[in-house]
Amino acid sequence: MFGSGGIQLFRRIAVTPECPDRSDRRLPLRSGHFPVQARGREIVTQHGVIIATAADPEMSEEIARRLNESDLSDQEDQWAL
Repeated sequence: MFGSGGIQLFRRIAVTPECPDRSDRRLPLRSGHFPVQARGREIVTQHGVIIATAADPEMSEEIARRLNESDLSDQEDQWAL
């Protein structure tokens, strides 16, 4: 979804202490989780599940924007096949 550099950047900036609200924290994000949104420092799925906590609200907004754009691009690629 991001490429190796993007994944490393995401891990570095999205500090994710234990998120007790996220029971599936070990599972990868799927299309059903999107769109995600920033709620303060937290990034949450459309179902309200916390998937990450960023360093600050601006960073969480940027991460959510990029995740949503990436998911949209993946969906468009599927339809193009």
